[in-house]
Amino acid sequence: MELEIYSKAVAKARAGDYQAAIWEFSQVIEINPNFVEAYYGRGLAKFDLGEEKEAIADYTQALAINPDYINAYLGRGMARLAIGDILGSIEDANRIISININYAPAYKLLGSAYRQQNNQESAIAYFKRGAELYLEQKDAVNCRKCLNNIKNLQSVSAPPVEAKHNANSKKFLTLVLEKIEKGDHKGAIEDLNWALQVDAQDAQAYCCRGIIRYKQGDNLGAISDFNKALQLNDNDVLAYRNRGMIRSQMGDSKGAIADFNAVLKIEPNNTVTYIIRGNAFRDMGAYQEAIADYEQALKINPREAKALYNRGIVYSRLEEMTKAVGDYQNAAQLFGDGEDWSNYQKTLDQLKKIQTSIPSQDMNEDAKYRQLQQQLLRMVGGHWEIAEQLITKFREKYPGRNRVWYLEKIISDWQQQ
Repeated sequence: MELEIYSKAVAKARAGDYQAAIWEFSQVIEINPNFVEAYYGRGLAKFDLGEEKEAIADYTQALAINPDYINAYLGRGMARLAIGDILGSIEDANRIISININYAPAYKLLGSAYRQQNNQESAIAYFKRGAELYLEQKDAVNCRKCLNNIKNLQSVSAPPVEAKHNANSKKFLTLVLEKIEKGDHKGAIEDLNWALQVDAQDAQAYCCRGIIRYKQGDNLGAISDFNKALQLNDNDVLAYRNRGMIRSQMGDSKGAIADFNAVLKIEPNNTVTYIIRGNAFRDMGAYQEAIADYEQALKINPREAKALYNRGIVYSRLEEMTKAVGDYQNAAQLFGDGEDWSNYQKTLDQLKKIQTSIPSQDMNEDAKYRQLQQQLLRMVGGHWEIAEQLITKFREKYPGRNRVWYLEKIISDWQQQ
């Protein structure tokens, strides 16, 4: 019987017939004084009629029956705020958060309460958290409400609160990046599409979507996104760099270099950008400009193996084979030190191709030693500690010889086995 009456009460409340709903909820309570949802429903109807104090009494009765009833805390907090009981409203919101830390309406209520206290900084922080949670739940309506509250507060703040409180929260982007790492590009794109519906001025969302499209091979779509990102934020290094890499792949070396130049104006000590700009120059046949970029990267970081490797490519194209061998050897050593075995092997393959073009007698001792060192490393699978053990063993067995002799002896004996 009570459930049937309760259903009627809910239907009347939804239809806006609050007086009738209150009467029906009261009938339920008379039958079952512990029917907590009936107190809550009656409280909502009273609140909608502007009877805030009576609503508070019903919410309080509901909480006496169920102290963890989140909806009753939220209703009471809103009613308290309506009558100017700001501290009571904050207390109710904090109680909700202690029960469920990710309950978005509680943060929205806190934002409203602190706004009434004229505490703009706290209000913005809570509206921001509410927007983030609504965004995760894909509740666009309430997310926009929080964002609009933030914008209104910022427009009257002095000085303005720094940080862009929009759909592009750090937490949201973290969730998107997690999907990308898992290979869920489709899910990440869907999230970013939704975020851009919430805020079409979100430069980082465009940039992030552009990176995913780039990974998917949609170069034109990626460039379009990077263009939009840069229209909104002309200091977006990721957008410039990734657009430049796509342009380079598409054969637009001049356009790529222009993008890399823009990055270096913002980050003049970025070694990665010097290397990829050097590669673009190399693709154009501008070898001296490419070498200058690789050398600048090495000036910033003398252990930048990729700069050495790419400079080695240029030297080999210029037929300066001794210089190329030196760069490849040094790059291989650094790749090995960093246990980057993929690039280590790639470098050894390049060495193998060009070393046959250099007669051994034309090499100085350092170059010959490095060549033998790399040959030995290949023989022991790139494990330098094994190579060092062999050298130490042969030094003890044959003292007083030069370093080239030891390597030649080790390699010779190894090959005869």
